Formats: sequence, structure tokens, C-alpha cells
Amino acid sequence: MRISPEEIEIIKSAFRGNSELLKLLRKVFLPELDPKAPLGEQIDLWMTVPVEGNERDKINIVARKQLIQHLEQQLLQLKILAETDAKTLEEARKAIQKDSNK
Repeated sequence: MRISPEEIEIIKSAFRGNSELLKLLRKVFLPELDPKAPLGEQIDLWMTVPVEGNERDKINIVARKQLIQHLEQQLLQLKILAETDAKTLEEARKAIQKDSNK
């Protein structure tokens, strides 16, 4: 896993039960979007703009969409890691190991 157990503890201490902090981070990184939208449910109205025939605009809008989706996914990952108990993580590791031994 790319996040160490020590880093998970830092995430938990900062974000567990603190969705407002995650929303604040989204507001900082995506200031034009709705800061009150639930995590993972951000809608970008630029995706509704017709860009037929203009390849450059299509590329820019697709890149914007991918950036927004990436940031939303990372914020959701922080929330999930913050809310996951260490015991649950250990149980998940054991289950994965058990499945890989089959």
C-alpha cells in the first residue's frame, strides 16, 4: 500500500469525523465548484457545454473533468481511510491473504 500505517494514523487524526475539513480542502483546490455538495457528488456544469467541432475545447473540458474526478476520489479515499478502524484493515489484509492462498 502506498500509504504507510503511520500516515494512516495521521489521516485518522486529521479527518476522522471531520467531513468539513475535506470539504474545505475541496473548496481550496476546486474553488469554482459547489463547496456544499457531498463528497463524490460534485457536478461540473462545464461538462454540459457543447464543443462540437472544436477539438481544443474538448481536450480542455475532458482534462478538467479528469482533474475534478481525481481530486474527488482522493478526498473520498482520505475519508474512507480516516473512518476505517485498524482492526478492520487487519481483517481485510487477512482476508486478502486467505483469498490469495486459494
